[in-house]
Amino acid sequence: MLRKSEKSDNDAPFAMPTFSDEEIGKARQCFKRARELAEVKNYDYAIEWYINGLNFWPEAVEEGHKPCRAAALFRGGKKTSFGDQRKYKLNAKEHKTAMLNAEMLLSKAPQNLSYMEAMFKSAAQADFIDAVMWIGEIFYDVACREDKPNAARFECMRQVYEDLSDRVADAYPDLGIKFLERAVEALARVSNLKPRDMSVSTDLRDVTGKLTILKGKYSSAGSFRDSIHDADSQSEIHDKERIVQSDDRLDQLITAAKGRYEANPTKAAVVNELVDLLCRREREQDENQAIGLLVKAYQETREYRYKVRADDIRMKQLNRQLRVKMEAGDPAEAKEQYKEKLRYELKVFKDRLRHYPSDMRLRYEYGRRLFQAKHYDEAIPILQEARSDPKTRIFCSLYIGQCFYKKGYYDQAIETFLEAIKGHEISDDELGRQLHYWLGRAYEEDGQPDNALKIYGQLIQWDYNYGKGDVRKRIDELRKQKKKENNPDSSG
Repeated sequence: MLRKSEKSDNDAPFAMPTFSDEEIGKARQCFKRARELAEVKNYDYAIEWYINGLNFWPEAVEEGHKPCRAAALFRGGKKTSFGDQRKYKLNAKEHKTAMLNAEMLLSKAPQNLSYMEAMFKSAAQADFIDAVMWIGEIFYDVACREDKPNAARFECMRQVYEDLSDRVADAYPDLGIKFLERAVEALARVSNLKPRDMSVSTDLRDVTGKLTILKGKYSSAGSFRDSIHDADSQSEIHDKERIVQSDDRLDQLITAAKGRYEANPTKAAVVNELVDLLCRREREQDENQAIGLLVKAYQETREYRYKVRADDIRMKQLNRQLRVKMEAGDPAEAKEQYKEKLRYELKVFKDRLRHYPSDMRLRYEYGRRLFQAKHYDEAIPILQEARSDPKTRIFCSLYIGQCFYKKGYYDQAIETFLEAIKGHEISDDELGRQLHYWLGRAYEEDGQPDNALKIYGQLIQWDYNYGKGDVRKRIDELRKQKKKENNPDSSG
């Protein structure tokens, strides 16, 4: 393995773990077998194959860690036996082994915070930066949602993130900043849980100051190109990094990139460089060239990421075309453009789910498009599965509730919205307001005007003109109906 050996000297310069093409190839073979098993719902063996692959490539978050966790969530929790704990020791001598052991146990108990913490700490000790960032986010989210949050968990996060920041900041200042930002976030949680602990307040102040200093140091530091002595190379790199260039200069950069592409058309970095430049001006002709390059690369290598990028560019074009037609003030043309855009996006996300069936973010995006296309019966189960991703859980519930509402299942809609509101931390942000609005609509349709009025009343306290005045109109109409019911003989 090309990864650096674990250090005993904390002052040794930090180096990112690296993995050979052979290791990555072996990992991908394992991941492919895991996906095949997950597709037929053989989740136990799928998880084993994901872990086998991660043994070769432990930093494979998108291809290994994420689908492994998704398979565990699909399967559901299983009680870990004494034999499991003996087999998968959390205190294994090698940090990588300890991390994967923790991940295997976590796959059996996906909400177990002790296993999350063990995986998080071992990944940090092994310098698996991508794995740390990924599991750290999940660890934080689940720890926040405990019935009685434990300050010690957040103190652990703070310590790990701050230590990592100290170790990587010289070589990778941007990473050092990210780690310190997470340390501050964790310490803020500790401070909320221990408001009278002055030592925590002092620590929070010190770490926040440390973050400010690092940010200032980073912003004043020279970039990589400062060390480049060749003037022509430096100019080209500088110009490629800029968002806006003159057309002449961009044409020169594209010509240079095409030359490199023709010399080495199979190298991913060369393909991506040319695609980036072709898309810079948002000209459809150039973008179509980029799409052609990506499709060709996909056909020759069968690496799906090229097709993903080509589809992303096409979806961006369709969105831009829709915006132009809406601004032109032609609703009929805009409606047809929207339908074309939606048809394409449905096809794209359905295809992506076929390749990555355990990716909950893709499942959410596909479910959202199914809702927009009014395919409610298809959208509901897709979005229900996607709720296992904490980042999209409440959004999924919003769409599921609206699907129930559109189908006339008002009881189910009400229950879905109430549960989502309970789980949403900021009740008066835009998502919270949408949940309340549709809850009010469901109450209204279900013949519960008093409950509807209560919800609508809360909405206008937050935003008097919410829904461009629609909520106020509904309140007035419901009050008129109630008055009429209470005084059936009254007129006017």
